[in-house]
Parts: sequence; C-alpha cells; structure tokens
Amino acid sequence: MSTVKISPRFKSQTYKAIFSIALFIIVYLLLLVLAIGIFVGSGYIALAMIKAAPSFLTLMLGIGIVGVGFFILFFMVKFLFTKHKTDYSHLTEISLDNETELHQMIQELVEEIGTDFPKRVYVSTEVNASVFYDSGFWSMFLPVKKNLHIGMGLVNATTVTELKGILAHEFGHFSQKSMKVGSYVYNVNKIIYNLLYDNDAYGNAVASWANKSGYFAILIHVAFAFNRMIQYILQFMYKIVNLSYMGLSREMEFHADEVAANIVGSDPMIHSMLRMDLASNSLENVLDYYNRNIENSITTSNIFPQHTLAMNFMANNNKITIEHNLPKVESDFYERFNQSKLVIKNQWESHPATDERVSAFKKLAVSLQQTDNRPATVLFQNVAQIQECITQKMFAEIVYPGPPTEEDISHFEASITKDYEDNKFPELYNGYYDYHSVTNLDLDILIQNPETDLTLEALFNNTTVELVYSKNGLTNDLETLKKIASKEFKIKTFDYDGNKYKAADAQLLVDNLERELAGITEKIKINDQEIFRLFYSKALLKSEHTKLLECYKAFFKVVAQHEKKFEFYIDMHEKFSFSYEQNQLDEISKRMKNYYAFEKRFKAELAATLDDELYQKALTPEFITQFEAYLDKDLSYFDGTQYDNEAIITKNNILFAYYSVLQRSYFLNHKAILDFQISLL
Repeated sequence: MSTVKISPRFKSQTYKAIFSIALFIIVYLLLLVLAIGIFVGSGYIALAMIKAAPSFLTLMLGIGIVGVGFFILFFMVKFLFTKHKTDYSHLTEISLDNETELHQMIQELVEEIGTDFPKRVYVSTEVNASVFYDSGFWSMFLPVKKNLHIGMGLVNATTVTELKGILAHEFGHFSQKSMKVGSYVYNVNKIIYNLLYDNDAYGNAVASWANKSGYFAILIHVAFAFNRMIQYILQFMYKIVNLSYMGLSREMEFHADEVAANIVGSDPMIHSMLRMDLASNSLENVLDYYNRNIENSITTSNIFPQHTLAMNFMANNNKITIEHNLPKVESDFYERFNQSKLVIKNQWESHPATDERVSAFKKLAVSLQQTDNRPATVLFQNVAQIQECITQKMFAEIVYPGPPTEEDISHFEASITKDYEDNKFPELYNGYYDYHSVTNLDLDILIQNPETDLTLEALFNNTTVELVYSKNGLTNDLETLKKIASKEFKIKTFDYDGNKYKAADAQLLVDNLERELAGITEKIKINDQEIFRLFYSKALLKSEHTKLLECYKAFFKVVAQHEKKFEFYIDMHEKFSFSYEQNQLDEISKRMKNYYAFEKRFKAELAATLDDELYQKALTPEFITQFEAYLDKDLSYFDGTQYDNEAIITKNNILFAYYSVLQRSYFLNHKAILDFQISLL
C-alpha cells in the first residue's frame, strides 16, 4: 500500500478550514437564536398590545408585528425548504463489468492507495477526470460513496501509465479525510448563497403579505433591515470560510499529486500535465468546427479521431515532438511565451498553477522502471462505441437546417490545414510577428538610406524573437503593478524576479521597469527599421519598392484607424449596458433615446468601413449582407413596456461581425506586408 505523509502545511490548512466552518456555525446559531427571540418577542408584544387596548388598529398592528417576527425567522431557515438538483445529464455511466482492463487498473489503485472502490464510474467528452459525490445536507454527517468521472478527451490524450497516474491523483482525493471538509464548505456556501441571493420566492411572499394592509407594508421594513444586517455578516463569513478552504484545496492537490507520483513516477505526471492545455484547445477546435458547420448540416458520429488529428497537427506546427502518437510538450514551450516575472499568490485559487505542480513533481523525482506507453484507449473493451455514444449525446440537441451529413475525416483535416495556412505568418520570420506588429516607421527617412549590413538570420534569430516575448511579459507585469501601486489590487506583498516586495514598493518598481521597457521597445524598433531597409533594398532590385511602400502605408493607416473604430465597438456595448439593469420604464426610454443618437454615429462609421478599400478583404458576402440590412433599417429595442430581444440579438450579431472585420483586416494588412517581403527573396 502506498503511503504519503500529510505535510505540516496540509494539517495547518485543514485546521484553519475546520475552524472557519465552526466559526460560521457559531455565528449562524447566534443569529438564529436572535431571530427566534425576535419572533417570540414580537408575539408577546402583539398579545400585550391587543390585550391592553383591544381595537381594529391594535389587532392589525399586532398581526403586522408577528408577521415581522415570522419573516425574520423564516429568512434564517428558508434554505431548508430550497431544493437543488445537480445536473449530471452531460455524464454517461459505464459498467466496469464490461471493462476488464479498466476495472483491473481501478482495483489496483484502490489496493495500492488504500481507499474505497468508486460507487459509479461516468464518462464524458471532457479532457478531465474528477471525483464527485452527493454534497447534500446529510453528506456532512453520514458516509458518502464517491463517484469517478473520466473524460474521454483525457483518455484520448494520455498513455495507459499517464491515465493511471491521473486516476491515482483522483483516488488520492478518495483517501483524504479532509474531503469531508468539502461537504461542509459546500453546504455552508449553499446556505450563504440562499440567504444572500436566492430570495425571489421569499420576496414574493413578503410582497404578498405587505399588500394585504398598509400597516403590514410599513412594519415589514423592520424585517428588511434585519435581513440586510444578516447578509452583511454572512458576506464577511463567506470570505473567511472560502479563503481557508481554498488554501486547504491547494494542499489537497499537492498531496494527491504526491500519491500519483508514488504510483507511476514523476515523469508521466509531468508529461500528461504539460499536454493538457494542448489537448483541451484541440478538442475546442474540433467542437468549434462542427459548431460552425451546423448551418451546413455537417455532423460526425465520433469526434475523437478528429481530436487526435487536431492535437498532433497543432504539435507539428509548433515543432513539438510526437512520442507514442502523442505530443510531448516540454516546460520551456510555455516558458517562452510567458516571460512574466511577477508572482502574486491568488488566495482564491482552488488549484495550484501548472508550473508549481510541475516543480513539485520534479522535486519529488520519483522514478519507476515500468511504464505502459500504449494509448489509454486500450483500457476500454470497445472504445469506439463509447466515443460514439457520448458524441451522439453531445449532438442530440442540435437542430440542423437539413438532413445531417457525416463527412470523412479528410474534410476536417483539409479545413484545419487551410485555416492554419490562412492565419499564419511565413516561417522564415521565426515567430517574430506572432505577438508583435510592425512598428510605425518614418518611411520617408528610411528610404533615403536603404542599406543594411544585417542578414535575415540576424534579424529573426531566437535572441531577437525573445525581445518580443520579454516586451510583452514586461508590459503585462507593468499593467498589474500599476494596479497594485494605485491600490486597485489590494494585496500586501508580491514577488518579482525572485524577490519579495511590499505593495508600497510597487510604484518604485514600476518606474524602474518602465525604463527597462523603453529600452527593449527601442531595440525592437531599430530591428524593425533594419528589416524594412533589407527588404526595401531587395524591392529596389526588382522595381517593387513602390508596392512595398504601399503595403506598409496601408497597414499603418489601418493601425491608426483601429483604435477609433474599436472604441465605437466598446461604446456600443457599454452604452447599452443599462438594459441589463433594473430601471423604471421612463428611465429606460430616456436612456434608449440617447443610445439611438449614438447608434446613428456608429452606423455612419460602419458605412464608411464598408466603403473603405482597406477593409474589403475582410468583408465576406455574409458580413456585407448583414451590415446593409442593418443600415437600411432602424431597429427598435424597446417599445415603452418591454425589450425586443430579437432586435437586441440582431444588434449584438452586427457588433460581433464588425469586431471580426476589424480584427481580420488588421491581420490581413499585416500579413500582406510579410507575404510580399517573402516574395522579394
């Protein structure tokens, strides 16, 4: 049996979580006793009042006072009468009697870890695995059998050993007695949520009561005042309970990781963890493909062959090694893109960051001799049947305009290949422009001296590309540090480049980093100038220099217009945000009048965009039809009594299309420069 010691930090977080729950229970019971006291007291006062001066007035006041006491007490216990049904409709239960290898693996894990066999096993399309159980009221006091959920997207993206390690992690949770704390936190949160937000039925009952008499309507405000006090206290308690539990949850993840590493070793856990983002993104791309093709009535009986294809396609195009027919993602792949040196401990995160978990696995350095590198799909007797079953379940609710047609996988492959080719920059640039746009240059000065001594290799080598990633990381860090300095982010300390700082030191660090950013930005600008000189000199040799200048000027014009046009997009959303708030009818009409006035300005901007040559390549026939129909008709979003949801959806679709055109035009004009430069070589 595998035994992993509980760390002192784990124990400390467990005690904190238990203490916070106990504190909540004490606070709640005190408030409940107070509510009972008010209810009993209100009854005593009402009887005394009626007895002292019997009349219709004292009778109504007495009933009103008792009503106040009742609604205060009912507010405190109404969560007991609220039913919550957990939706498991996305899950499909499987019988382990039919899955010999999977059953054997689970049985081995149960024995090695020393925990209970799962009550039920479910599968889904997800790239994930999890433990779940009924977290009802009685789960806090009675033993509860836990269920195991295995995502077939995860199975599709792991080897047998890797999946065993991931399931070992989940069974590590099975063995944690601290999971019981999760039941308490879950139910505490249900109570707090009910008292803070789930008040529609309660509000209707109170309103109905208040409408029966003017006396009741006046007195009921006492109950509202008491309830607001309760809500204020519970908001404070919510923070205490959940902050302590989030700390425990992170420690539970580290502990379960250690359990898994002791079962399969550190390397399989690291490899599978680093692959998960790629696997998840690949599955999203597959689902997005079929979502976009609903209008064409294109479907599939099994999404998982496409998932494998998309995973390996993305890996090949990112120069990631394929091993055992799965991408082998290394730590430095993500480190290249994430050049941030700022570390802020997020107390509200329930899971540690991936890099923290990878570091912990490396520190454990558990090495085991035997690994099973077969695809994890071999664990299922008839994996295709299960994949098809959950695919069918996912697609069941879709309404197609015509009879659904199942394409051969080659169509999917051709589509993602075309999308990739249409949306990538030439490889010669070594990723330099993937996260950097051509700097706005003074072309008139540069063409006077177009010679450069630098070669393509020097201009686009890894060191130069690293400048771009460093600039982006530094820019993001500065944005966060400025919020810390302005106290928009309320934290006490943070780490930067391995050193700990107080929040008060943020502004000094901002000043230093802004100077560093200016230096890097200048280096990139100089490199962009040399790039232009190199290609301009080659364009002169082919008498194509005029066209190269036109490409650069067109892009600079798009850049100049982009911010203004994008502001229209943002303002169109923000100025309509009142429609998602509760307002009086006359207030809605007033704001809608202002919105219509602004919408006229947006329509003028949209019409100008339709006529602008710079945006023609991004304007598909579908977009043009949408825009022209919108420009030809004035939509009415509110008729004085209610909103027109269909008109609002139409407007939102127009805004999304407008945004798409802006982004696509920016990209295409940028790509036009880069593609034309390649043609000059």
